[in-house]
Amino acid sequence: MEMMIIKAITDPIFWFALLAIGVVLLFVGKKMDLLNSTAYAAVVSVVIAVAYFHLVDHYMMDMQGLDYWYLFRK
Repeated sequence: MEMMIIKAITDPIFWFALLAIGVVLLFVGKKMDLLNSTAYAAVVSVVIAVAYFHLVDHYMMDMQGLDYWYLFRK
């Protein structure tokens, strides 16, 4: 079970999907006027920022031949 979770979070598709979910939540929140809620805006912002960071860092390290996920692998 633990290895399945680690394998899932090391896949760039997971982070891209999370980024897409964050963007959808952003537009839904804007349309339904939920962005006035500090908690909702903070959660959406953190989801987008973390997913974007992982995607960019993964691909930048991959271009240099480095393994971004080496800390999570046993």
